[in-house]
Amino acid sequence: MAAMKADLVVRGGVLVFPHGRIRADLVIREGRIVGHAAPGEAEGKEIVEADGLYVLPGGVDAHVHLQDPGLTDREDFITGTGAAAVGGVTTVIDHHRTIPFVLRPEIVREKAAYLASRARVDYALLGGAHPDNIDQLRPMWEAGVVGFKVFTCNLHGVPAALPDKMLEIFRTVASFDGVCLVHAEDEFITRANEERLRAAGRKDFRVIPEWRTLEAELVAVNTVVFLARLTGCRVVIAHVSHPRVCEVIRRERSLGARVWAESCPQYFHLSTDEIDRWGPWHKFTPPAREWEAAEAMWARLEAGDIDMICSDHAPATRADKERGLEDIWACSFGIPGVETALPLMLTGVNEGRISLERLVMARSQIPAQVYGLWPRKGGLHIGADADFVLVDLTAERILRDEDAVSKAGWTPYAGRRVRGLPVRTYVRGRLVAADGKPVGEPGWGQFLPGPGFSPGR
Repeated sequence: MAAMKADLVVRGGVLVFPHGRIRADLVIREGRIVGHAAPGEAEGKEIVEADGLYVLPGGVDAHVHLQDPGLTDREDFITGTGAAAVGGVTTVIDHHRTIPFVLRPEIVREKAAYLASRARVDYALLGGAHPDNIDQLRPMWEAGVVGFKVFTCNLHGVPAALPDKMLEIFRTVASFDGVCLVHAEDEFITRANEERLRAAGRKDFRVIPEWRTLEAELVAVNTVVFLARLTGCRVVIAHVSHPRVCEVIRRERSLGARVWAESCPQYFHLSTDEIDRWGPWHKFTPPAREWEAAEAMWARLEAGDIDMICSDHAPATRADKERGLEDIWACSFGIPGVETALPLMLTGVNEGRISLERLVMARSQIPAQVYGLWPRKGGLHIGADADFVLVDLTAERILRDEDAVSKAGWTPYAGRRVRGLPVRTYVRGRLVAADGKPVGEPGWGQFLPGPGFSPGR
């Protein structure tokens, strides 16, 4: 067989696909994957030796808050996409809660243009679907968003979409086959819990799980997935925290609803049993549940009841979190996580909890497919962008605040040992991170318009 010429050859690694793995050369030309060759067969201008390493498709993290433009004391696109690259993420989908909120098509265009010089990895954008901007959803879809964020509760300055408005939002989005990502906690239950806790003068760390209860999540998810079935809207449930939530989603999916479950490493590796120790550093919502639930989430992921793993990267500053040490109400929700998600989930692979193939499906392929970025993103197939990460499954390290790339400068997993590390990350054939550090200057990352994009609209 004649040697295959290429710009870049990744030689001798184990290529991981959702349904198996092969030891092969990955052949890249002009930023695209053009072949898989027997080890040593391909020739290229640049050779990367990957013997002993696994080659995974780059992560597609569909749930990040990079705070830019806006709260850039917490994060910005340069540091946030640098953290993503270090964590093996090659595409991020940034959410709408920047300043101004992304609620109209002109803001979509302005934000995409502003970020172009600040991105180290490729990026797409979510718009917001609020009760008062429903007439802007189709125009934002045509401006290039890949989906819409909806809240069932008043949170982070975003108004709740109660069932009447959610029905209208879902019908509108279904009309052009868009997708909604829904933060599902019941407004009335969480509000009643908050009023009761504040009236009792509670400021302790246990406020978090008693305020943002599993019941509030279950009630909201039950409503959302039923409305999804009624309307035919494609809906992703964000940050699923418990196996019982998976059961509700699975039930409606079996009845024809087009719904997916997204979860995050915090629901596999953290627990409400630790809240007395960590307090504000583990304040996110929905909160972590008990250890028994966290253990059971691994089986749900392997079985396919959890479709995708994203980070919900939502960093807050140290100063902000420290305000919660005396009064847990006083600090923000949110934790950094885009750079630690892959090592945490690879630890589960090494522990035999999930397969590497299943992780590739959940971290790369399904998010790309749901948000309209497939087949360009999310896999190692011929024709895809050459977005990949080299992983050493035997490497170990202790996660430490001082190693954080995110501007937040801390991790909720400090002191935890992980096994399985990304060592080099490539976006469209260019090296963007190596050995825990970003490589090169920002600006390589490209804007990825969604499937409804209409230039000039």
